[in-house]
Amino acid sequence: MKQIGGFFTYEPLPEVENHFLESLCPPEGDLGYFMSGRCANYYALEDICLTDQKKVAYVPVYTCETVLAPFLKAGYQLKFYGVSRDMTPVFDEAALEEISVVNLCGYYGFCNYDRNFIRKCSERGIVIIEDATHSIFSADGVDPCCDYVVGSLRKWIGISAGGFALKLKGKFTLPVREPDTTHLALRARLMEGNRQRMSCDGGQTIQQLNDSFWEAEMMLRRIFDSYGSDDESVDIIRRYDFNRLKERRRANYRYLLEHMPDHPQITVVFPRLPEGTVPSHFTVYAANRDMVQNYLAEQGIKSTTYWPRGAMVDTKGFADADYIYNHVLSIPCDQRFGAEDMEYVCQQIGAMPADHYT
Repeated sequence: MKQIGGFFTYEPLPEVENHFLESLCPPEGDLGYFMSGRCANYYALEDICLTDQKKVAYVPVYTCETVLAPFLKAGYQLKFYGVSRDMTPVFDEAALEEISVVNLCGYYGFCNYDRNFIRKCSERGIVIIEDATHSIFSADGVDPCCDYVVGSLRKWIGISAGGFALKLKGKFTLPVREPDTTHLALRARLMEGNRQRMSCDGGQTIQQLNDSFWEAEMMLRRIFDSYGSDDESVDIIRRYDFNRLKERRRANYRYLLEHMPDHPQITVVFPRLPEGTVPSHFTVYAANRDMVQNYLAEQGIKSTTYWPRGAMVDTKGFADADYIYNHVLSIPCDQRFGAEDMEYVCQQIGAMPADHYT
């Protein structure tokens, strides 16, 4: 049985550097590498706090709690904006009078937010920080009005750290903490164990890998701060073949769009692939998500829920966001796989018994 998805592993790297993140940073800007996306986000917020006296952040109601945690740790009051079922942020212009920072997200690589609203924020001096974890490789993945861009590459490649922070107007001045070596060692052990399992070279079981992953994740959630990256992770970012990554993910997504069978359980969230968009996943709504996810797992397809609703989020008054949290499901379409693997995904979804999953 095929195995689709799961943890990334280390991969051979080209000798030539890609200069990808550097290309996003203007000469007057600055780039830092961090242990995770939340560490990068917190460091950027610390930098913003040097001048922000109001400290009210406009954040999406559909988001990961690890995006919100740095805002709270930095002392921000949160004001939520809605997100529609097609993953379009729903901004309220009345908020312009209240907020000092707006947080953006181009969900799953598709940047559907209102650029005119972001321009108005910029004109009023509201700081714009884009979490580009999902959208960093899309042609429109960074809004031109952004002041800061933060994110993580751990959803894209095998890497122990992977956080980055770009300041597009000025230099960072605050110190960066040394990375936590215990956490990085756990992450490295996880990826090596998965490499051995996939190469049939012994190693850890899937359950042991899951245990290692969550041990590392929960440790980072407890200790996150402005922790910098290890040198090996920076080297991976600088030398990874991102052009191949972009081409393969677009090809896989396109294959799934063209061949995904109609099924009463599955609704594709983004039924078009715009030119230049690089998807992080093939994202769907599943009518009965637990059943569909379990079925796919039985067929060797590891789907993911981004994200579980965190304790910091209240979806009262945000019906679409409530629906998203209850039904969204992400299917892998990353560069480890090709057309034959995507064909397998489509075949398994087509064979899923509809009556059992209603």
